Amino acid sequence: MQRYLVVADRAVGARELKDFVRTRNGDERATFHLVVPTTPDTRHLTWEESEANLVARRRLADGLEWMREIDPEVDGEVGDVDPLLAIEDALRETRYDSIVLAMRERPHRRRISVAGRVRQAFRLPVVDVLESSPVLYARTGSTDVMRRTA
Repeated sequence: MQRYLVVADRAVGARELKDFVRTRNGDERATFHLVVPTTPDTRHLTWEESEANLVARRRLADGLEWMREIDPEVDGEVGDVDPLLAIEDALRETRYDSIVLAMRERPHRRRISVAGRVRQAFRLPVVDVLESSPVLYARTGSTDVMRRTA
């Protein structure tokens, strides 16, 4: 049984994520844990953590609602504002076979993408469902191995 750590922001309801979850649950018995990072409202210069947390909780509830139609055992949590720290926190609690990302990149970011940072930080296969053609990156030793998943 595969256990997937799904990390999604405002893309928690994206068609690509829904397709991925349906496919994985249909092909094999899979379980999912959804983490929604607390996301500040970037339309304003300042933001309150409580407001950002409330938005993340709503997104989590929306995501769990549709995911439970596919996998009744899915669970989830609101994570840190930094997706890498949110993943790190989830990995402390449970072992996962893969990390699935559904993160909309913020246009003002000039550094490496969230998916790129996750691939560098963790020794787990990573699937970014919002890439035009999802590719699975598995870190083995010092070389990256790529394999198409769809």
